[in-house]
Formats: sequence, structure tokens, C-alpha cells
Amino acid sequence: MITYITGKILNSITAGRDSYVDILTASGVGYRVNIPSSYVCPKNGEEYSLYTYHHVREDTQALFGFVKEDERNFFIELISVSGVGPKIALTILSNFTREELESLINDGDARALSKVPGLGLKKAQKIIIELRGKIDLTASDAKSGSVIKEVKEALRTLGFNGDGLKEKIDMAENILKTDKDIAIEDLIKRILSQ
Repeated sequence: MITYITGKILNSITAGRDSYVDILTASGVGYRVNIPSSYVCPKNGEEYSLYTYHHVREDTQALFGFVKEDERNFFIELISVSGVGPKIALTILSNFTREELESLINDGDARALSKVPGLGLKKAQKIIIELRGKIDLTASDAKSGSVIKEVKEALRTLGFNGDGLKEKIDMAENILKTDKDIAIEDLIKRILSQ
């Protein structure tokens, strides 16, 4: 599995449905990596690095690349939805940032999401249903982000998901704003008692 690639840009096309870069690695092997069309690539000959997802099917193999690891992870979440292939997932990530997508999914805004070419309303609704409560909404502060992640895992274990999970996470984030040193166990007890 190829998960990260660094090399010199040989060629790049970043417009329309087929956006890609051809990268020549130090070992002399060149790879074509599909990327979101919203990316601005460096010029030919410049060094470029991408987190990649190696998609393998019976009839084809393709690499999909992302500047940030969390974008790649979100791409993997998108293609886990049945009926959403890598090309559509890449088109979604070309039209929205990860933060915008998280907001659309958590708000249940299928109409806005369905404006992505080739997606349609039914697939947009399916993405929202399957990913709501699964995507990682964490606070910007790293410490509180890791605490929120632990709280989220504990709440999922207790059976929370979707709007119920989001509501409890919002409570936890508000408590952390005023009491940053609260123990995780106490934080979970407080949000469960509300």
C-alpha cells in the first residue's frame, strides 16, 4: 500500500474532473496521483509531497493524493459509503473543504451537498446518513481535541451517535472552555447527567 509520496513534479493538470500530478520519486519511479481540482500545484521540477490512498479494483489501480492527512482520511470515510466511488469523493473534496463538508453533514444539508457534479440528492442523503456522527469534529486546541476524541469514543461505546452524539460533544466542548483541567471521567459524568 502506498500511503505517502514525495518527488519532483513532471506534469500536472488541475482543472476539471481529471486533476492529477505526475511525480518522479528519488528512486526513479514515476506515479500519476489524482488530486482535488481545487489544489494549486507547484511548477514542473519542484518537490511535492502528498498523503495517498491506493485504490485497487479487479480492473484498475489508482493513487489519490492529498496535502493533509486528515483530508485523505476524510476521503476514505467518503468512499466507505456504498455507491460513492473515489472519483465522486475526489469531486466532493474539490468542491468543499473538509470543514465545510463536516458542517454540511452534521447540519444534514443534502441540497447543498447534492450540487456536486455527479452526486445527486439521493447519494448526498446517503452520505449524510452514513457519516453523521462518524466524522471527527474536534476542538482546535490539541489537548482539548484529544480529550474530545476520547469522550466521543466513550459516548459511541455507550450507544450515542448522530445528533445525540453531537449534542453531548458540544456540551463537553463548552465545559472544557471553562474547566480545561477536568478529568475525562468527570467530564463524561457531567455531560451524561445533563
